[in-house]
Amino acid sequence: MVMVVLLAVSRPRPGPVVPPVGSGGLVPAATSTARPTARATPTATVVPTATATRPAVSPRATGDPRLAYAEFLLRVNGDRTAVEGLNGALSTAAEAQDPKVVTTAAVDILDFVDSERDWLREHPPAECYALAHASANAMLEAYGAAADRFVAWAVSGGGLAGLAALGEALDAAQEAGDALTTFGRALEATTCQA
Repeated sequence: MVMVVLLAVSRPRPGPVVPPVGSGGLVPAATSTARPTARATPTATVVPTATATRPAVSPRATGDPRLAYAEFLLRVNGDRTAVEGLNGALSTAAEAQDPKVVTTAAVDILDFVDSERDWLREHPPAECYALAHASANAMLEAYGAAADRFVAWAVSGGGLAGLAALGEALDAAQEAGDALTTFGRALEATTCQA
């Protein structure tokens, strides 16, 4: 679910803007996301911050918290291969500057994000890992926002509009990378004891 390997891209400081070239880490979850299709006009997407906060009121897992946390970790670890494939497809398409394939790869990521956000919603956390669960949600939200920005880039038509859209996509990918880092730290700080 959550261990989404994000595009580890950053905008080069001086010099030309280049498409993403790498793969990186994990990603977060939230509630449902509308699946975009190729849009005639890119829409603005607010990229969430990478901080996770404990939800004010939310259902909690019942039963042994250690078992719920173990299930959460299994889901996170099980998603690594899927995420690597999703990120690889998007990175390859972006490097080739193939708008159709970029859109397909980004929509596949959004489908994955929806699935994982649904899983998180259906598997509420125990108190001991609520912050990690919320951070997973934030990471998935950022990953989805980055994918949405790549769709916007793919339909931008190139030129200056395309360059600006690519910059926004790269910025969103960086935000997703930051969310991944935050999620990793949340996992490191989490302990569930009897």
